[in-house]
Amino acid sequence: MLNPIEVKAGMEPTELKRQYGDRLGFHGGLNAVLFDDMDAMFAEMERVIPVMKQGGGYIISSDHSVPDSVSLEQFRAFVQKAKALGRYE
Repeated sequence: MLNPIEVKAGMEPTELKRQYGDRLGFHGGLNAVLFDDMDAMFAEMERVIPVMKQGGGYIISSDHSVPDSVSLEQFRAFVQKAKALGRYE
């Protein structure tokens, strides 16, 4: 398990999945800075989660702690989006 995938350190989650997804699991990779702009966060989730969940081995999470400026409503929206995108059908 690579924990965390830290976007601010230059780690690109989908590229790591492409290169090492057959050998590693991953945790994180959603840039916590984007919590300041939930539309940007949702767009990033839509880009990252479908790729990362392929074949399993991904735990959805931000790359750092959730900023204290994020409201409960914003975090609930994040969790709801994560559940929708991360669900296997």
